[in-house]
Amino acid sequence: MQGRRNKKIEAELQTVLDEGGNVWAIGDVHGHADTLTALLESLNLGSKDRVVLLGDLVDRGPKSCEVIKIARDDPQIFSVLGNHEEMMLMSFDADNIETMNAQQSSWFYIGGRATAQSYIDEFTRQDGGIYRFELRQRAGQDLAWLDALPHHIVLDDFRLVHAGYSPWDGDLDLQSTDTLMWVRGEFHNSITPVDENRTVIFGHSTMPGFGLPQSKVWESEVELLNSRPAAIGIDSCCYGGNEPQLTAFNLQTGDIVKQQLVKRN
Repeated sequence: MQGRRNKKIEAELQTVLDEGGNVWAIGDVHGHADTLTALLESLNLGSKDRVVLLGDLVDRGPKSCEVIKIARDDPQIFSVLGNHEEMMLMSFDADNIETMNAQQSSWFYIGGRATAQSYIDEFTRQDGGIYRFELRQRAGQDLAWLDALPHHIVLDDFRLVHAGYSPWDGDLDLQSTDTLMWVRGEFHNSITPVDENRTVIFGHSTMPGFGLPQSKVWESEVELLNSRPAAIGIDSCCYGGNEPQLTAFNLQTGDIVKQQLVKRN
């Protein structure tokens, strides 16, 4: 399936940049709502500023339900779809949330169990029972919201995407959702820019995976004609590693802000 864009979102973000406002891209949150909240607070967002979450809002961390609520409820935050949201769309079962069926096994194995538990935690009564109607209602709303997210955002100088693009598959706007949400090596190792005019800002691939400490970001050695990197990876591996943290990149200024993992009950 071809990747989806949202021209209204793109126009809004481009207007913010054109008028001197800040647009912050944030890497994979993976259910760490408290860390996301702390990072957002440190950005000191003005009313005209905007944030784009680069997918993988869910799984692995303890509060995926809350992360989705933050992203859905804040009009200054936009998101693109990541591979973990895609798996959630295919596997989440609010009617059987306490048990794992065969369809869910692969998703649960790579972090989906924590996402299901975050919904259980959100809708558990004091007596230990579950508000099942409210849970199903929230799950339905969240899944519908996820299912409408764009797979990438294209601006004048940037492309924002979860994983990246293939240098071999032609027109970037016609590339498949599988590529946009899953690609790694062929994109990272491309010897020419996949887009000659735009820097690709992406998550999905962690800094340790590039052989870098989590305090860094990955920049392609390939440059655009204006000397900007052809691609910048900002997934600092919020869910693990020696220094789990979340990274924000400012499209207006090039500034980078990091937030160490926050753990709260």
